Amino acid sequence: MTDLPLSLRNLLLERTTTTGHLRLHLQQTSVDGTIKRAYQLHDGQIIESVLMPYEDGRRTACISSQAGCAMGCVFCATGQMGFARQLTSDEIFEQVAKFATELRGRGERLSNVVLMGMGEPLANYRNVMTAIRRMNVDLGIGARRITVSTVGVVPNIRKLMMEEDMNVRLALSLHCATDEERTALLPANRRYGGLDELMGTIREFIRVKRQRVTFEWALIEGQNDSREVARSLGRLLKKHDIRPDMAHVNLIPLNPTGGYGGSPSGRANVQKFVDVLEKEFGISATPRMRRGIDIDAGCGQLKSSIKKKEDAEKSRVIAIDSLPVVGVYEDDELVDELSSLDSEPETSPYHGPTVEFAIDEAAVDLDDEDEAENFVDPVYVDEFDLSEADRLIALVKGTSSSLDEDTPPAELSEADRLIALVQGASLDEAMKDFSPSEANLTIQSNEPRTKSTTITDEEAIREAKRRRKKLLKNLKAVAKLRDMEASGKILNEEQREK
Repeated sequence: MTDLPLSLRNLLLERTTTTGHLRLHLQQTSVDGTIKRAYQLHDGQIIESVLMPYEDGRRTACISSQAGCAMGCVFCATGQMGFARQLTSDEIFEQVAKFATELRGRGERLSNVVLMGMGEPLANYRNVMTAIRRMNVDLGIGARRITVSTVGVVPNIRKLMMEEDMNVRLALSLHCATDEERTALLPANRRYGGLDELMGTIREFIRVKRQRVTFEWALIEGQNDSREVARSLGRLLKKHDIRPDMAHVNLIPLNPTGGYGGSPSGRANVQKFVDVLEKEFGISATPRMRRGIDIDAGCGQLKSSIKKKEDAEKSRVIAIDSLPVVGVYEDDELVDELSSLDSEPETSPYHGPTVEFAIDEAAVDLDDEDEAENFVDPVYVDEFDLSEADRLIALVKGTSSSLDEDTPPAELSEADRLIALVQGASLDEAMKDFSPSEANLTIQSNEPRTKSTTITDEEAIREAKRRRKKLLKNLKAVAKLRDMEASGKILNEEQREK
């Protein structure tokens, strides 16, 4: 809101008026006083900001310029998560304004800003430059107290070089002294022409801006922390005519991340590296203390930690309280059997929560022959079921199946009873549409019933049981339709056909 007077804007900030785009998602405080914050943006993206207090009174804010990063640096937590989007100039500026306001409320002052958080600042050039100008004007932070870090976006280093009013400091994330090694760690090295193109542009930047450039070097144990590697760095700067007094090397032991297997260099190797640069090449070098190592203060580490927790939460088994009725149709006795299992669902260590299906008892399905066998393996335990199974098995084998005159009424099968209900038809008439043509069954209604023979063909037994189930179900459905018709309900064409 730059159309408001500066005094009014400061007053609003001091009174903690809710403004801006950033919502605090998580904050961590280190034993060394470093404060790391994760802010959530309007679209759910997470970015990070860090406030680092120093014993000499300096207060430095490290801020993000992008949500994620496209540079792909393999040792960087942000590079490992990929690029989401550019931050707006307001989102970049607000990170600084929040820290500045809070420090002012404690009688302190934000002295420095480094754009070394998430993202590649020079890949979001326009928004970063707009935000920096606001830091100058609105917060009174001088350009020389603002440092822009880059992996080496050569075209925009040249563009920055031509900005006459933009005298910010430049920090180059170098880390390796040969193209092969640097490309392996920072894939963007090849994209922007390699080390010769980059170092030639840095030499020109120093000449035009008359500023010393800082070279960032993450020390990885056994990889880029030896005396010989230090000499390679010294020779690289000398080869490109970069004056020793216009270069400064920041040596930072690697901040470990879960996605990279390297480890930080020990104190002895760090000191040897410093000695080679200073004593053999006259290049100043400073070992930097790793700030906030106990709170994921490294670039992208807090967001990565948040994402891991969220992913772990999503992967936890969530109980399902209720489910809609699904199209599973069965006989009444099987519905009861399934319902009796609802109160004690079967569990297993090899799968997730037991899913309970609600059976739609009102549905009528005359076409699916296999559903009874698919859901329940029928078990016949009472005398009625056994006798009925025997009768149907005898039919399969071509034996007689009709009832003799001495058969008591109680032994009449349920199928016989339901068939008799269908328009008063005889047993032969009611049965003729269901099985004889398909199963080669012979129905003889005028001969006495013969006992079934012993059958050892298990497949035939299963087939007989399945057909019995289908027959009972279909006859019940037909009887139900007859009842509906008798009660005066008008049946549709399909129902009349059935």
